[in-house]
Amino acid sequence: MSQQQPLQQPPGQSWDHVYATTLQQVKKYWAVKDRALLKQVLHSALSSLPVDQHHSLVFFLLDQSDDLRNKKYDSMGMVILTAFGDIIKKNEKIYSDIIDSFTESYSLGVLQLATMGHSNVLSLMCRCFGLDRPGNAHLASHVRIMLTRHQYKEACLSVTALSLQHVFRLEEIVLPLIFQDKVNLVEAYLKPHRDLQEELIRTLDSYCSKDYDLRSFIDTWEIPGTRLEKLRPKNLSKLIVRLLKLYGLDTNLCPNTAQNRNLGTMRYLLYKKYIDKSMSDDTWGELVLAAVGEDQFLRTELVELLMSYNDAPLAAKYAAHFQMPADSLHPTVQKAMENLSIEKDVQQTEKEDWNDELDTAATSSQYYSSLTLQGNITMVTTASELEACAHIIMKPGNIVGMDMEWRPCLTLERSTSEVSLVQLAVSDEVFLLDMPALGQDQHSVDQFFSALFTDPDVIKVGYGPETDFLMLKKSYWFLGQAIKQRQTFLDMAIIQGNVIKMNLGLFLYPSDKTEKGLSELVLMCFGKPLNKMEQLSNWEIRPLREAQINYAALDAFCLLELYHFLEDRLRSSATPGLDVIKLSYRQGKNKVPAAKPSKKDKKAAKAEREKQKVESFRQQMEQIEKLERPTIPASEFRVVCDNMLQGLGRYLRACGIDVKMLEVDDDHDMAAKIARAEDRVILTSGIPYNTLKSYVKEGYCMDVRSNLKAYDQVSDVIRFFNVRVTSNDIFSRCQICNGNEYVEVSANEMKRLWLEAHLLPTQRAPSKTLPDSGASALPSIPPLEDFSDNDDDDFVTADDVAASEEFVYKGPAAWQESSVDKEQNSGGLDGETRLAGQSSAGKPPIPYSPANSLRTDLEIDYPRTMFSNGVPIHVKDVPEGVLNQIKVFYICSLCGKVFWAGGHFLRITEQFSHIIQD
Repeated sequence: MSQQQPLQQPPGQSWDHVYATTLQQVKKYWAVKDRALLKQVLHSALSSLPVDQHHSLVFFLLDQSDDLRNKKYDSMGMVILTAFGDIIKKNEKIYSDIIDSFTESYSLGVLQLATMGHSNVLSLMCRCFGLDRPGNAHLASHVRIMLTRHQYKEACLSVTALSLQHVFRLEEIVLPLIFQDKVNLVEAYLKPHRDLQEELIRTLDSYCSKDYDLRSFIDTWEIPGTRLEKLRPKNLSKLIVRLLKLYGLDTNLCPNTAQNRNLGTMRYLLYKKYIDKSMSDDTWGELVLAAVGEDQFLRTELVELLMSYNDAPLAAKYAAHFQMPADSLHPTVQKAMENLSIEKDVQQTEKEDWNDELDTAATSSQYYSSLTLQGNITMVTTASELEACAHIIMKPGNIVGMDMEWRPCLTLERSTSEVSLVQLAVSDEVFLLDMPALGQDQHSVDQFFSALFTDPDVIKVGYGPETDFLMLKKSYWFLGQAIKQRQTFLDMAIIQGNVIKMNLGLFLYPSDKTEKGLSELVLMCFGKPLNKMEQLSNWEIRPLREAQINYAALDAFCLLELYHFLEDRLRSSATPGLDVIKLSYRQGKNKVPAAKPSKKDKKAAKAEREKQKVESFRQQMEQIEKLERPTIPASEFRVVCDNMLQGLGRYLRACGIDVKMLEVDDDHDMAAKIARAEDRVILTSGIPYNTLKSYVKEGYCMDVRSNLKAYDQVSDVIRFFNVRVTSNDIFSRCQICNGNEYVEVSANEMKRLWLEAHLLPTQRAPSKTLPDSGASALPSIPPLEDFSDNDDDDFVTADDVAASEEFVYKGPAAWQESSVDKEQNSGGLDGETRLAGQSSAGKPPIPYSPANSLRTDLEIDYPRTMFSNGVPIHVKDVPEGVLNQIKVFYICSLCGKVFWAGGHFLRITEQFSHIIQD
């Protein structure tokens, strides 16, 4: 059999008529979407040709298809390929021999056409033309052409279809796709290659290291469409966890991710303990020790975070438990450790009382406690006990409260869990089913739950039970059929929602908006919420603690009380024919009607939210007024802005305030560390405020109103902290590095620097390479982009300078005055430098001169355009036209940025005139 001819050549002359006729007919039938006749035409044409011409005909039809290159799934090419694929399946041996005869150039031509169509076209062509067979490495050349064009998606699809993953490195395809947030493509790309999966996990985990500068690394790649916000360590950690679960990989591949995940868990637990106050000491101790483990960094961080919550005794106890060296601890912790009894076992102290306040709160009258549940709680651990339970539970007409508990998955090492406890409550008793013990007898457990779930005469009541059913099925697969066939289940969450939407007035108490779920419903019915401090307990420990047993029993028993309470309220209300069972219907046709909010209601709700924000700010201001805060000069005011308030930070810096701003990928806790170390106040917004305010003194953390623009937020901050801003403060700080020390440079000196930077380097021998200056270590702060509609970075721009007054180059080191200089020196412009955008006859501008922070100890190295301290001067950023318009320039001594007084300075001064106090 002769080899297949390259595709770029036309088919043989003897078959031209068949090719043309077939193309005409398939286009005709495709135009009317008659797929059956199109396939008949294809079968007829292939039957009239030798087998070794079949691929050539199909390729010809695909190449002439009008819609194939539009990348549409529903195309003529897809119909042809699907039909041809079915033919090949029935004659694999014959077509396999023909495919083996294809030359490399022929296969490459097929791939070039395949990559022009939809991804499904690509997959079908790879199979029909054998492009995915071993020995196809030569096809990688076409993929590399795609990569040079930054077509990473197309390259990924091609490599996946061709099974060429072993030819390409992760850096060529996989990582660029992750940077572009196209992870779904990566998942399919790596699916059959465990070695690449593990390599990717290790690579991504290295990016999560505390010391890794991922932003600089990404900048060197220059990948279009990079999603920086998706590459924060927090988001990368989520991606790593997702891939670990997808591929079933070992968590030991990602130690940095595990550490970050556990650190996040630790912070969450601290929030639950000190801010939310919704976790018992026993539960907190169990979970925090599980999160910290043997990691020395996390142990140190735990002690430091406990100190940030001003809990030195607890910090000392954990420091002693971890056997941390005393000289590495804060003096306050050292002193607290001295007060500890050496003989006292730390593990025992955890079981005693490490925080009397929380225990007192947990047992106080602020939580709901059932009067009818008086210790009638039975633990069920054996098949015989389960049978006895069934006789009591499954009496016709019974109403059973049902809930389930499982261990929380808060660490990477513990990413899955199983139902550990099922609570079933009837009127006079609560049964706690120990599922790990009972699960050994699958037959008894299946029989029990099948009878309970499918019994129509026993009403089962839960709160959001769908999640419980999913976990139960996941934990005990053999219960799947019983769960699927369940009957007469009432969801109290649906009932609660319907009562509110129908405005039935059944609840006796309003919601306080802080309680959620079942606890909120109990509050609205009985006036007190549930105590949820054991909710996140380790439900796998045996025996269970008494607090866990009481919590689990009450969670199920209160469902019965809620059922009877609502039944009684319905009987006494003017709602004939309505009962709890009917209230449990989901909204839909002929079900409980839903009151769709009107535009007026939505507007009122929005106004209420705005009113709450204003009221919250008013309360903050009242708190500040009580502190009688003295006036603070802007130059002495020091703040740290959370990463969601960078616009505000840049405005405040323009007002001369010392501002540090968190990077986008910094955690919120970094603001607290900076505030404590440098005595700064914290500016944050929203949820982080509740945590950060506990790190600093009262009044040193502000919850900035997020619904305001940055310009208006400045006024709030100035008022909140009683800051005095003067016109001399405007732009007294460098907008790039936050420095406030400048070097004053005359116009002639700047002209010389400009010439040295732009022209003279080409006329002299190259100088020795200088060591890298400290400027490279400066934080990457975005430009001052929110100050005006023009988004100017400097005080004036090239557009602000008159084109007719340009600086004229006179030759190397020829420092003659330009015509404009002479005019100025002779009084032609009244001896004043005219600012951009202002005529000489206009009002004299406010002078810009940070004279209170000028340095005179630095010398300028003109040939190298840098200061004597090694900081390079960014003179290339100065437009040529500015040189004849400005008399004095100011250069930041820390980063070398050049500033001058111009239109932008005037705009900012006018913009903040309402807060400037001169």
